[in-house]
Amino acid sequence: MTEPKAPEAFDEAAASLRMTPAVLAVPGVTGLSPGLRDLVATAAARVMRREGGEPPSVDVRTTREGVHVRVDAHLDASRSVSGVVDDLFEIIARDLQGADLRSVGDIDIDLRIVSRSS
Repeated sequence: MTEPKAPEAFDEAAASLRMTPAVLAVPGVTGLSPGLRDLVATAAARVMRREGGEPPSVDVRTTREGVHVRVDAHLDASRSVSGVVDDLFEIIARDLQGADLRSVGDIDIDLRIVSRSS
Protein backbone atom coordinates (compact mmCIF):
# COMPACT_ATOMS: atom_id res chain seq x y z
CA MET A 1 0.00 0.00 0.00
CA THR A 2 1.40 3.39 -0.96
CA GLU A 3 1.22 6.29 1.40
CA PRO A 4 -0.43 9.51 0.22
CA LYS A 5 1.98 12.15 -1.02
CA ALA A 6 2.29 15.26 1.08
CA PRO A 7 1.38 18.44 -0.77
CA GLU A 8 4.37 20.21 -2.26
CA ALA A 9 5.42 23.49 -0.70
CA PHE A 10 4.03 26.55 -2.43
CA ASP A 11 6.76 28.18 -4.53
CA GLU A 12 6.38 31.96 -4.15
CA ALA A 13 9.11 32.82 -6.67
CA ALA A 14 7.65 30.53 -9.34
CA ALA A 15 4.17 31.97 -8.79
CA SER A 16 5.56 35.50 -9.14
CA LEU A 17 7.39 34.58 -12.35
CA ARG A 18 4.23 33.01 -13.82
CA MET A 19 1.91 35.87 -12.86
CA THR A 20 4.04 38.85 -13.86
CA PRO A 21 3.83 38.45 -17.66
CA ALA A 22 0.14 37.52 -17.42
CA VAL A 23 -0.61 40.67 -15.41
CA LEU A 24 1.40 42.83 -17.83
CA ALA A 25 -0.55 41.34 -20.75
CA VAL A 26 -3.91 42.61 -19.43
CA PRO A 27 -5.15 45.35 -21.75
CA GLY A 28 -4.92 48.66 -19.91
CA VAL A 29 -1.91 47.71 -17.74
CA THR A 30 1.13 49.71 -18.84
CA GLY A 31 3.60 48.57 -16.21
CA LEU A 32 4.31 47.58 -12.64
CA SER A 33 5.94 49.54 -9.85
CA PRO A 34 8.52 47.92 -7.65
CA GLY A 35 6.91 45.87 -4.91
CA LEU A 36 8.29 45.46 -1.42
CA ARG A 37 10.52 42.54 -2.40
CA ASP A 38 11.93 44.51 -5.33
CA LEU A 39 12.69 47.49 -3.06
CA VAL A 40 14.34 45.28 -0.43
CA ALA A 41 16.42 43.44 -3.06
CA THR A 42 17.60 46.73 -4.55
CA ALA A 43 18.46 48.16 -1.12
CA ALA A 44 20.34 44.98 -0.16
CA ALA A 45 22.23 45.07 -3.45
CA ARG A 46 23.32 48.64 -2.78
CA VAL A 47 24.50 47.79 0.73
CA MET A 48 26.40 44.77 -0.57
CA ARG A 49 27.72 46.80 -3.53
CA ARG A 50 26.04 44.58 -6.07
CA GLU A 51 23.84 45.49 -8.97
CA GLY A 52 20.13 45.35 -8.28
CA GLY A 53 18.04 46.03 -11.34
CA GLU A 54 15.46 43.29 -10.88
CA PRO A 55 12.44 44.17 -12.99
CA PRO A 56 9.28 44.99 -11.05
CA SER A 57 7.08 41.97 -10.58
CA VAL A 58 3.96 40.67 -8.91
CA ASP A 59 4.76 40.07 -5.24
CA VAL A 60 3.54 36.65 -4.05
CA ARG A 61 4.14 35.47 -0.51
CA THR A 62 2.67 32.98 1.87
CA THR A 63 1.34 33.92 5.28
CA ARG A 64 -0.18 31.91 8.12
CA GLU A 65 -3.61 32.54 6.62
CA GLY A 66 -2.75 31.70 3.01
CA VAL A 67 -1.32 33.42 -0.05
CA HIS A 68 -0.95 37.19 -0.34
CA VAL A 69 -0.57 38.67 -3.84
CA ARG A 70 0.33 42.33 -4.25
CA VAL A 71 0.27 44.16 -7.58
CA ASP A 72 1.30 47.82 -7.92
CA ALA A 73 0.13 48.64 -11.44
CA HIS A 74 0.21 51.58 -13.82
CA LEU A 75 -2.86 51.77 -16.04
CA ASP A 76 -3.78 53.69 -19.15
CA ALA A 77 -7.19 55.11 -19.99
CA SER A 78 -7.98 52.63 -22.77
CA ARG A 79 -10.40 50.71 -20.53
CA SER A 80 -12.40 51.28 -17.39
CA VAL A 81 -10.52 50.73 -14.16
CA SER A 82 -13.14 48.24 -13.01
CA GLY A 83 -12.69 46.21 -16.22
CA VAL A 84 -8.92 46.06 -15.74
CA VAL A 85 -9.32 45.15 -12.06
CA ASP A 86 -11.78 42.36 -12.88
CA ASP A 87 -9.35 40.92 -15.45
CA LEU A 88 -6.41 41.13 -13.04
CA PHE A 89 -8.32 39.34 -10.27
CA GLU A 90 -9.43 36.65 -12.72
CA ILE A 91 -5.89 36.05 -14.01
CA ILE A 92 -4.42 35.86 -10.51
CA ALA A 93 -7.16 33.51 -9.28
CA ARG A 94 -6.78 31.29 -12.35
CA ASP A 95 -3.02 31.06 -11.81
CA LEU A 96 -3.41 30.12 -8.16
CA GLN A 97 -5.99 27.46 -8.98
CA GLY A 98 -3.10 25.36 -10.26
CA ALA A 99 -1.61 25.32 -6.76
CA ASP A 100 -2.81 22.98 -4.06
CA LEU A 101 -4.76 25.67 -2.22
CA ARG A 102 -5.73 23.31 0.57
CA SER A 103 -2.14 23.47 1.73
CA VAL A 104 -1.95 27.20 1.08
CA GLY A 105 -5.16 28.57 2.62
CA ASP A 106 -6.97 31.78 1.75
CA ILE A 107 -6.03 34.05 -1.17
CA ASP A 108 -5.63 37.76 -0.46
CA ILE A 109 -5.15 40.05 -3.48
CA ASP A 110 -3.91 43.60 -2.86
CA LEU A 111 -4.12 45.65 -6.05
CA ARG A 112 -2.81 49.20 -5.97
CA ILE A 113 -3.19 51.52 -8.91
CA VAL A 114 -0.10 53.68 -8.91
CA SER A 115 -1.02 55.85 -11.88
CA ARG A 116 -3.45 56.18 -14.72
CA SER A 117 -2.34 57.94 -17.87
CA SER A 118 -4.52 59.23 -20.67
